[in-house]
Amino acid sequence: MNIGIIRIDKMGDMILTLPIIKALKINNSSIKIDVFASAQNLKIVENFQYIDRIINVDESNNSKKKYDLVLNFSPGWKSFFLCLFTNSTKKANIIFTSRYTNKLYSKILIYFLSKIFFQQTLIVNRIKRYNSNKSIHQTDMMFKLINQCKISYNKDIEIEKYLPYKINIKSKKRICLLHLSSRWINKYYSEIDFLKLINLIEKKYSLILTSDTTTKQKFSLIYDKYKIINNDDFKKIKETQNITILENLNFENWIQSIYSADLVITPECGCSHIATLCKINSKIIYDSDNMPNMINAEYAPWKGKYEKYFFNSENLNNLLTKNL
Repeated sequence: MNIGIIRIDKMGDMILTLPIIKALKINNSSIKIDVFASAQNLKIVENFQYIDRIINVDESNNSKKKYDLVLNFSPGWKSFFLCLFTNSTKKANIIFTSRYTNKLYSKILIYFLSKIFFQQTLIVNRIKRYNSNKSIHQTDMMFKLINQCKISYNKDIEIEKYLPYKINIKSKKRICLLHLSSRWINKYYSEIDFLKLINLIEKKYSLILTSDTTTKQKFSLIYDKYKIINNDDFKKIKETQNITILENLNFENWIQSIYSADLVITPECGCSHIATLCKINSKIIYDSDNMPNMINAEYAPWKGKYEKYFFNSENLNNLLTKNL
């Protein structure tokens, strides 16, 4: 049986899809699984042993292969049409209604088209399910679509630590990684608060601060204060001392930084999923103004160990550093 899986959004979304891929593969090793990925999340699946072929849709979405089933797990029209025009006997689509309004009108067109052209369509009413204490977790809902397609699987799945481990950054103290996403800075939390957090943590940890494309917009004081190491100098690191910014690391170097940490503290983003995938103790902070409990219910790391916090919590820094 040939199965195509479309997941062309972010890294965290792809990570939450890994249990689906593994569950299908280990239930029947004769199943061939192709994954349609984006340039943004391609690195997540490159070393995942349960995939037979990866198709980068940002380079080419043409696949002449005939599939018995194609599963579209990504939202949006691009993935919808990619699935629609794939050569497949059966097609299945998942649609999440808005978490901000209980009305279906925002998805009505894609809903009708899916009902017409797809053999299976799963509508997930986020608000109704959440208010009824039913799961809205992305992985659970993908399993629900698999079940609707009458494909057998083993749901009791955990994802092993499979991302390549190459370099271990040394330190005389334990290492804490803080991911400098712009999400740190909001009406509840400032760059000054972040500097105070660093002062609390550095008493017991060496700190590495990893950046992304949003970092410099929010952390001008941080960049003026601490040493910066880029990709070219990353492999020259023998031992990190005190506080170091690792500037715009490529994926491979970023993974090695996470593996080197004893603790990761990050706002909810791709880093939170990567850290739990690497089995690193994690503290994840949620946006208090964007339905944090609902976001957690839908996107929490699958079977990952982490602690949950909110930016509007009183004395957040003390909460984050308690029992370090």
